[in-house]
Amino acid sequence: MAQWIIQQKWSDVLFVSFEVDYDLLRSELPKDLEVDTFNGKAYLSIVPFVMSDIRFFFTPPLPFSKLSELNLRTYVRYKNKPGIYFFTLDSDHRLGNFLAQKIFNLPYRYAILDINIDNNVYNVQSKNSLSLKVRIKDKKIKTDLSNWIAERYCLYNIVDEKVSRGDVLHPTWNLKEAEVINIDDQFSKQFNLDVCPTQYHCFYSKEINVRFRPFLCNI
Repeated sequence: MAQWIIQQKWSDVLFVSFEVDYDLLRSELPKDLEVDTFNGKAYLSIVPFVMSDIRFFFTPPLPFSKLSELNLRTYVRYKNKPGIYFFTLDSDHRLGNFLAQKIFNLPYRYAILDINIDNNVYNVQSKNSLSLKVRIKDKKIKTDLSNWIAERYCLYNIVDEKVSRGDVLHPTWNLKEAEVINIDDQFSKQFNLDVCPTQYHCFYSKEINVRFRPFLCNI
């Protein structure tokens, strides 16, 4: 088994998930990746969080190692192995973005992000992209849907027209219920995923430590 290459701590992780039309999603995915579904339904997730304590296996934590991130992801399969596909990973750290693009070929973009929590209300602001306010509840949650969304242990990307896979190591998520108070989502529309959800499924986690193995190509 390959050595992990990079470690991160993710704090204040919020999953805001909603159904998306299968055919619409299929049209925007790379052809080699299959849409993964839950009870026959396809999903998108908007996921803001704070990343810190970034280090490679041969280094101490890097001096720039804290940033805010906002990603748009969906759920896919490749050769019947479930994983995540990112349409974008937006962050407010230019150097971190550059390294992620060069080392992992991930679609990072620079964005000015404001993520804060006040009295259990989670606020996200990203200019011309997303305005989101969510209430975090005290009740823990563990359902088939929350497991399907959160317990994913690899991500897929396309590099030189070939599928690559990055395996992820982390403990089981400890999630709390959350509910959307207000959302203005221009974020999904930037990727031709113009949807009008009738229901949001929201989960929150205080923190989790994550390690990534090197990406595998020609899998």
